Amino acid sequence: MRRFWRPFLLIQAAAVLLVIAYRISPTVRTACDLAAAAKARGGLPFAAGIGALAGGWLPELAKGLADPQARQSHRRLPALAFITVFFAVNGVVVDLLYRFESRLFGWQNSPGTVAAKVAFDQFVFSPTWLFVIVALFTWRQQDYSLARTLPLLRDRFYRRRVLPLLVPNWCFWLPMVSIIYALPAGLQFLLFLLVLAAWSLIMVFIAETKAAA
Repeated sequence: MRRFWRPFLLIQAAAVLLVIAYRISPTVRTACDLAAAAKARGGLPFAAGIGALAGGWLPELAKGLADPQARQSHRRLPALAFITVFFAVNGVVVDLLYRFESRLFGWQNSPGTVAAKVAFDQFVFSPTWLFVIVALFTWRQQDYSLARTLPLLRDRFYRRRVLPLLVPNWCFWLPMVSIIYALPAGLQFLLFLLVLAAWSLIMVFIAETKAAA
């Protein structure tokens, strides 16, 4: 977190500027509304495809550009297949989350509604979904062996593997989802995708730095 706080703040500032531009610029508002309309027409298949692109393919492309040897790895294609499926599912899950929250708390962008959605997102959904994410990536690390994965899930897994990830997750996503929920409902998922792409790129370079250490 100490090393990467600058790109975190840069992404958050860019999101704030996008929200401001949407509020004050008719051109930006028209472009965003067209994108939201395209997303509405595409439905869940659109959410799956663009989620795989933003969260999976862009970071893998960045990794390949940064490390030419990674492009030649025999494990690259299975890894790419895994992250494509995962981020496609993640895109659908998040899209359904936003729809559910809008029905639960309303479609308004009032401070109370935004606060309720942020609280539900970060303190109910995120701790639960993060467990699923870490469990899936642990299963992948164990070469998709349930026999080796299940004992790890029973050995204080949440405290050891999930809780330490909640702090950086909250540091980044608490302000980000506050910004996202300040937008009209049709644009929330699109801003989430832009932020997810940037977040995933940062995670790639964090992983590469740790691997080289």
